[in-house]
Amino acid sequence: MTEQKLQELLQDMTLEEKVNQMLQLAGGFFTGDMVAMGPMAEKGFTQENISRAGSVLGALGAEKLKKIQKDFMEKHPHKIPLLFMLDVINGLKTIYPIPLGQGATFEPELSKRCAQMAAKEAAVSGLHVTFSPMVDLVRDARWGRVMESTGEDPYLNSLFAEAMVKGYQGDQSDDLREPYRIAACVKHFAGYGAPTAGRDYNTVELSRHTLKEFYLPSYKAGIDAGAALVMTSFNTIDGVPATGNKWLMRDILREEMGFGGVLISDWAAIEEIIYHGYCADRKEAAVRAAKAGVDIDMMTGIYSEHLCNLVREGEIPEALVDEAVYRILELKNKLGLFENPYKDADAEKEKEVILSSEHRELAREAARKSFVLLKNEDILPLDKGKKTAYIGPYVDNRNMIGSWSVVGETKDVTTLKEAIQEREDGETALFASGCPLLGGELKLEGFTESVEEEPSAEECESMLAEAVKLAKEADTVVLALGEHRLQSGEATSN
Repeated sequence: MTEQKLQELLQDMTLEEKVNQMLQLAGGFFTGDMVAMGPMAEKGFTQENISRAGSVLGALGAEKLKKIQKDFMEKHPHKIPLLFMLDVINGLKTIYPIPLGQGATFEPELSKRCAQMAAKEAAVSGLHVTFSPMVDLVRDARWGRVMESTGEDPYLNSLFAEAMVKGYQGDQSDDLREPYRIAACVKHFAGYGAPTAGRDYNTVELSRHTLKEFYLPSYKAGIDAGAALVMTSFNTIDGVPATGNKWLMRDILREEMGFGGVLISDWAAIEEIIYHGYCADRKEAAVRAAKAGVDIDMMTGIYSEHLCNLVREGEIPEALVDEAVYRILELKNKLGLFENPYKDADAEKEKEVILSSEHRELAREAARKSFVLLKNEDILPLDKGKKTAYIGPYVDNRNMIGSWSVVGETKDVTTLKEAIQEREDGETALFASGCPLLGGELKLEGFTESVEEEPSAEECESMLAEAVKLAKEADTVVLALGEHRLQSGEATSN
């Protein structure tokens, strides 16, 4: 669609239609798994705007997304397609190392290849946008999301930001229409990796020199590489929540960095402006976010609830809405969705592409290059003729895909024990867990995951005794240790 046609489409839309383009909802609203009731229905989640929203997050699968798109467009007065988005962080179904592990490879080109692989799996599954790369600089190990960053060095992070964006999108800005390309979203703007005491969603206290010299370069690198979207962060900068921070979003992101793409809030980040004490209510939060230039409201309904009235009351100009909606339409156009709303979604290709041997081999290469050996004193390579004891809770455990591997499945993991037993030196290998990885039920904000049943004290003593016995018998001991994947990541500050 030409720029003129996009402008004509925008001018022909009602104010309500335009504001609904700025609403993003979870996939369950479109499949019937989620229904707006009570306070949700009163706060911008009416059936009318659900049926005309602009984008969807958290849904997956070629056939499912094609059906949602088809049903949606049949009812939409202007037949505007939906954007489908998901956190594809370190792979879709084929999982490669977490971003921190990728940083340890010091090979941005390898991460670019991994992002291309992830984009292909995501594209055939019907997705158009990934909420990646996370390029936040992190220097406080207490922050749970350290694992989502490539590290603590601005230069290295910048190289990986550029590589990942080009891996998802292609080397040229007009590559998004090409097969197996998805739009990248640089996050979280800005300074999210420096919360006070490492506590997630918290206050960030940085001088402007430190912010600009160390924290902003990696975002700029992703933007210069052509990232189609940027996501706001939850934290405050100079006491102002980023999602309502006009200086940060207008002056720095738009003017200084030259970003012209879509700015999307993080999950409910517009509402969280209130919890930071910066806004009195949802109406004021809508004003602050819109004036800051946030184009898409992820999962609060605040824009749908208030923007139309704010325009009619003269509190914000309709031109502010038009500017945001045009950027959203422009992204859909760059992806070629007006001509082909299903893009690469293909159930047969899903079977062929996802977890293919080619993708598994790339993941294996990335994993191999991410391992860090501090010192080797006649240890590696292991002598196949000698006894080696593999000890630790990760020896025979499939829970190895890392935090934020949101659709990866542990059933697709080969355990260390299985891999060793398949080798010719399997007969000289000894195995013991030594201790449990985690027992009982792990409860984190937002979800609960049941894990292995917690062994009794006597069972733990027996496991430890067995490990000690095998260690004494062996010539070499390999320890496979680590925390549960749900003990790091978002909202799990240590």
